[in-house]
Amino acid sequence: MLGVAGILGCSCSAVQADENRKVNRHGQHELALADLPEPPADLKLLITKGNITFLIGGERPSVVNPNRSTSIRGRKFDAETQFRLSYSFKSRCRWGWDGAPTSRRLAIDVGFNRLRIEVRHLMWFLNMPDRETFWESPLVRHEFDHVRLSSDPRVSSQFVSAVREHDRIELTRDDSEELIAEANRRAGRTQYQRGGPLNTLTGADAQSWLTKIVQAEFDRIVELVGIRYQELDRQTDHGRYDVPETGELREWLQR
Repeated sequence: MLGVAGILGCSCSAVQADENRKVNRHGQHELALADLPEPPADLKLLITKGNITFLIGGERPSVVNPNRSTSIRGRKFDAETQFRLSYSFKSRCRWGWDGAPTSRRLAIDVGFNRLRIEVRHLMWFLNMPDRETFWESPLVRHEFDHVRLSSDPRVSSQFVSAVREHDRIELTRDDSEELIAEANRRAGRTQYQRGGPLNTLTGADAQSWLTKIVQAEFDRIVELVGIRYQELDRQTDHGRYDVPETGELREWLQR
């Protein structure tokens, strides 16, 4: 099961033009790492972990594929980083009764495993920064701070921990009755029998509840990263100022 979301982070600074590149229908062209000097070790690691695609020129990614607004109208942005998170998981389920069988309420004991969050980034620049000093550019460094926030391994750990807390799902009476009736139809039963429905219920029957739980925790993580993106831009005025030496933002950027 997969889910996808993206949020943008923006900054303002002066940059140079780049020419003679094949552009896509949005006026963007991709910048290859081979066209740049060797990145420093800290950024090289982020490039790999963040799965970054660099784009130059044309429309901003959030204009091409809007998700959330910066809430700043009429402001020109010279760069933007958009993250895209996705999740996957596997699970094992065991059906049981929530209380005595006569309660007619079902419960699912769940074990989530192979929970993963993957992240990709689009790092866009209106114009090409100077190649020779690309990695030292304050604009580039600011955009990599966005990447640090969304590829922080603590984000994935928080997601996994939150999902695994849902190790038991208790169904409502209405949902239980519907499943019991379906299970009895499968078994060819017309009378309720103790334990009988549990023998025909499978993991597929639980899928909608599992997906709802995982998606809800995923949405919370996306919102959390989005808040941190916004806070980075607020405190630095989209890269115009340095990150404060102390405070939560500094802690988020440190590992």
